[in-house]
Amino acid sequence: MKVYEKPRFTILIFGLSLLMIAGLSVCILMVVFMSVDGVTLDKGMVLFLGILITAFSLKTIIKNNRGYSQQRAEEVKNGDEEVVAKWEIDSEQWRRFYKAKYEDNIRNTTGFGWAAAALMGLVSGFSLWNRLELVEVIVCIILVSGISFLVGKYVAILKARTDLNRQSQIHVAEIHFAKSSIIYNSKLILVNEFGYRPKQITIQEQFNMNVMVFTIESGIGHRKSSLSYTIPIPSDKAEEAQKLVSYYNQIT
Repeated sequence: MKVYEKPRFTILIFGLSLLMIAGLSVCILMVVFMSVDGVTLDKGMVLFLGILITAFSLKTIIKNNRGYSQQRAEEVKNGDEEVVAKWEIDSEQWRRFYKAKYEDNIRNTTGFGWAAAALMGLVSGFSLWNRLELVEVIVCIILVSGISFLVGKYVAILKARTDLNRQSQIHVAEIHFAKSSIIYNSKLILVNEFGYRPKQITIQEQFNMNVMVFTIESGIGHRKSSLSYTIPIPSDKAEEAQKLVSYYNQIT
């Protein structure tokens, strides 16, 4: 396995992220220029180059993130990084959790569909505004938005089913709580590292059980984003869960 050093990994991901942003910017600009000035060979070639740069950057980021996550997971499991607590969730509770979470994800797929419809409707309206009559533009927007809604919802359903199939293969879930990271069934969650920091950690009642909800923030300045992770609490770990919440909230 390739060994990833933290400083080099950080620089690599940062550089690849900038490259991907540059590729996406080129793609967006070329689409705008082609919608206004028409399609030409040189614009098409630049658009294709932007797509290649974006795809290459994204693929490399995913590959390196996967390798680094596996390495960090092994370090935590082997005791190379201090572990604050270790949980095992029995098969019955884990099965109830991932099935209830799947049902919740399915209910939320409509929102993804509407988001896709709104985005593609705006793009198509902007692209066709000076090319067609108003009625034709409205019809095209409705058609594009309708198709985008169905595609967005289908993709969200497909992801929910993929997550369900992956989680159903786990019989006993394992969570390692380390100082700067959490290993959740071999998935790396950075808590206090590489620009990641805990925004809010709470204990809530979801899916007819108590769960810990980790909201992790990343980015700097106005370019911040958050991801939430839900971890079911075993019945005999209620007190320890309270201590973990206090421990990680001290980092915020």
